[in-house]
Amino acid sequence: MTPRGAQKTADWATSQPEHNPPSHVIGPGRGTQRMAKTTVREEQRFWNGVALVAFVALCALSVWLVARYGVFDPAALGVLDVALLGLAVFRTIHLLTYDKIFEVVRTAFMDVEGTRLKIAERGWRRLVCEFIQCIWCTGMWSAVIVATVYFLGPWGRFAVLVLAVAGLGSLLQIVSKALSAQT
Repeated sequence: MTPRGAQKTADWATSQPEHNPPSHVIGPGRGTQRMAKTTVREEQRFWNGVALVAFVALCALSVWLVARYGVFDPAALGVLDVALLGLAVFRTIHLLTYDKIFEVVRTAFMDVEGTRLKIAERGWRRLVCEFIQCIWCTGMWSAVIVATVYFLGPWGRFAVLVLAVAGLGSLLQIVSKALSAQT
């Protein structure tokens, strides 16, 4: 003779598909899936920490390069300088995250699933994928690099000017497309 609850549990187990047990039943694979998700999450925290340390190191390198080889006078920065820097950063972000010319670099870090590309599952490749796809993340790194190049002298200013002119062209094209889509 079996207890009442045991019979109901046995009936439920035979009538339900194996892949969909209720949340209170831990069957084969459920614990390992949860553990795998936790491990991936912890691994991503590690790589995010590495990215933070790398960003701080980039900032320190930037300060050192400008102090050693460049000219930095915050009082001499005018509205035009800030506008040039902003447009150059805009263009750099667009180059890294959207432009076809940089697609080769983006795809080098992604996983292929059939004919589609997807973000890498884990590790440093996932970090790079997330960095490249996040315009805010790319913007921070780009701003540090563009500002450093700008303050390193006349050739750096020239490079930033080229990026700024290209950024203005991109911005005007985006506005033009938006206006033409409304009509």
